[in-house]
Amino acid sequence: MNIVQTFYSYAKESEVLVDPAGFLSPDMNWKSMALSCLLLKKHFGSVTLYCNQRVSKVVSELFKIPYDNIVIIPDFMEMYDGCNLWALPKIYTYSKQIAPFLHVDCDWFMFEKPSEKQLKADVFGQNIEYDDQMYNRRTLEKFLSNGCLFPDWVLKDYNAHPILRVINAGIIGGNDIGFIQSYIKEINDFIDNNLTIIRKMNDGFINTIYEQLFFYLMVKENGKSVGFCTEGDKLSTKFDWLPLDLSYTPKSGYMHLLADVKRRFNTYVFVSRYLDSLSPELSHRITKICSENGINPLINYPHWGIYSSKFTHCQHHLNHDSNIKGCPLSGFDNDLCYLDRYLFDNAEIISSDMRSVVSLLYTLPNLREYEFELAENIRISEMSIDKALFFLKDKLGKQVSEIHDKVYVVSIPDSMLMKVVNLLVVGIRVNIIDGIISNGIQNIEQLAAYVTNANPSIGKTEWLIPQLDNAIRGMLVSGILKIKPCNSSR
Repeated sequence: MNIVQTFYSYAKESEVLVDPAGFLSPDMNWKSMALSCLLLKKHFGSVTLYCNQRVSKVVSELFKIPYDNIVIIPDFMEMYDGCNLWALPKIYTYSKQIAPFLHVDCDWFMFEKPSEKQLKADVFGQNIEYDDQMYNRRTLEKFLSNGCLFPDWVLKDYNAHPILRVINAGIIGGNDIGFIQSYIKEINDFIDNNLTIIRKMNDGFINTIYEQLFFYLMVKENGKSVGFCTEGDKLSTKFDWLPLDLSYTPKSGYMHLLADVKRRFNTYVFVSRYLDSLSPELSHRITKICSENGINPLINYPHWGIYSSKFTHCQHHLNHDSNIKGCPLSGFDNDLCYLDRYLFDNAEIISSDMRSVVSLLYTLPNLREYEFELAENIRISEMSIDKALFFLKDKLGKQVSEIHDKVYVVSIPDSMLMKVVNLLVVGIRVNIIDGIISNGIQNIEQLAAYVTNANPSIGKTEWLIPQLDNAIRGMLVSGILKIKPCNSSR
């Protein structure tokens, strides 16, 4: 089965490199593409990119993202200027396939290869979106009211069902090439017949209608078998079903950075770190070229040496507050001036150590063979619950109804942001800190026993282990904890 991707840049040739393509920054765009490509090659061996000429130069000559083939797309989108038909280059790629294929978006990460049963179906799609969540039906009604002409089979479904379901096209394709070509013809006919109205309305939601709704309805109308990445009646257009695990555990399934997911800061961190774990050389090359071309990073990771001289703090909305105060715990009462100096003197070492931790965590299915201790150069303070509730509500925009236990503020020298950050720690993470303070270096079973004793209502410790595993990983990556093999000397 052929694996294909599409990237069509609308930027001028001199500006392609700095095209963010909907991401927080251009380097995240290219790192996302590189990560997607590497994961596909891992499962299928070969990947072809369809792109316009100016993109080809950046991908193959500058970044050397390891696509096996690059097919040049003509700059045909100029004739659709003002139409907002951003999915049309993908349709072009579908139209060029003469053998079974999967088309995968460049912000789509395949951690686990689909099963043979899924891949042998007539067609393939990411999932059915089971609720309308406002935009499918409203978009169709908006275009109908402006005189747009839709095929009879679209209007039939529109009149028969209050909810318009679609197949998400983050990944799409299949074996029935004849059917897929018929689907493409319907799209092209629809656009040709309505181009004036589409240009007048300039509404990007029309892409979901012709690419995803048409596909779903034609699959249903023609009784085609479908291989889905995710199935079930709880999938929704709110994207709350996504297995969007941004922790540092080995991944399974897939991840799609659709909609605003690609504009989240933690997604930026995840993409940077995961790419670096798969190919440090490629990650470094993208970082270096972006830096040399004036693309300032949002984070100082993973290539501290490249960014150290020009790093700027672009993320002012992060969830820390340098003015948080609390009563420091004995032994962890470093003042903030000391932590600032420590960061200044040891930033490269901190960055290197963190890179090693992140790379290690991606390889560990569980943490049972390791022990954990608190990092030395941090400050841990206890904050009143009232102040914590006020802070969480004010800073995160979330209503926090109650916190049952005490709250810690942990101040950490962060080489990624090149400043001392303050993290609020609640719940099980407080128990982890207390367990290590009380008993010294602990493994995950010992911590589970401590948490259970502190919270008798929890029950069996085995149920707690997965939660502890996830919490400990986050505390390791944030710099609160240190990790060592269980058989190491204390």
